[in-house]
Amino acid sequence: MSAELREDELHPTNPDAVGYLERSLANSPVWQMGARSLEPQIVRRDPRLLDFLANAKNAPLGELEFDVLTWTITRWYQAGRPADGRLVATLGEVAYALYGGRQGGMQYSLLREALDRLYNVSLDLTVLTIENGQETWLASKRRRIIQELSIHEPLTDGTIKSSSTLEIRLGSWLVDQLDAQTVAAIAWRVLRGLGGIAKRLAIYLAAHSADFRPVTQHTERFTVELTDELYEEFGITAARERDRRASIARAAERLADKDPRYSRLLVDRMAGVYVLRAERPVGGDLLILPAPRAAQAMNAAPAPPPRSDEHGSR
Repeated sequence: MSAELREDELHPTNPDAVGYLERSLANSPVWQMGARSLEPQIVRRDPRLLDFLANAKNAPLGELEFDVLTWTITRWYQAGRPADGRLVATLGEVAYALYGGRQGGMQYSLLREALDRLYNVSLDLTVLTIENGQETWLASKRRRIIQELSIHEPLTDGTIKSSSTLEIRLGSWLVDQLDAQTVAAIAWRVLRGLGGIAKRLAIYLAAHSADFRPVTQHTERFTVELTDELYEEFGITAARERDRRASIARAAERLADKDPRYSRLLVDRMAGVYVLRAERPVGGDLLILPAPRAAQAMNAAPAPPPRSDEHGSR
């Protein structure tokens, strides 16, 4: 790692940098990974509640939007988890984390567009709840990811500057989810280094990191059957099952090349069905999750005023 980079500093070349995901959002099938052009609205079956249609409307969500959201959640943690979900940054800081520099121009325009989409999108999704250690998925509608977004731009000759200041407030439901520890971690370099189905697979496995189980003294494994619902979640639309299966196999190969934490990652046939099989050394998940917010700090904090996720300000 470069001497100029802190261990926790988000930069696409930093092997130690970790980004944080909210598992309800990470698992939602509304993300369009690898699409040449984004559909303005996505409706897909959610494999957690098969009678529920996940929906993203008013704005499309693609790969860049996912990465900007991951940066935003990670920055919220780094800022000390403000209870009101607010954080402040510059556009240059976001560009540095995602692209490794502050070149401006097209990068800044793309980041502005991604932030606008995260602000405008309305989601119907399943939300993970945890009570007494038990996980339950519940249907939830009309959720806003970013509740408020302000961008203050000093313009020179119409050019967006790196010093443009972002003021972001996460939706209150999302802050509640993060406080409830429905969070997963992903290597930032892996997230930024992959695209398409391989990126979607990396996110999926990160969200299921706690589901790996020991199979030998030194190896733990996660398997999932390749079903029509899983293909739909990944946005794989090939007509023939063998072509859809091949898409997962190619993605697994690309991810294995990018992420050395996996000792094996492949499509396999087990008990007469095809599965995705991921293996890693026991204790090989070295990505540290944020510690739970201290209970006494929560008790000491004044109660915030009521907030609504139905309407935002700009």
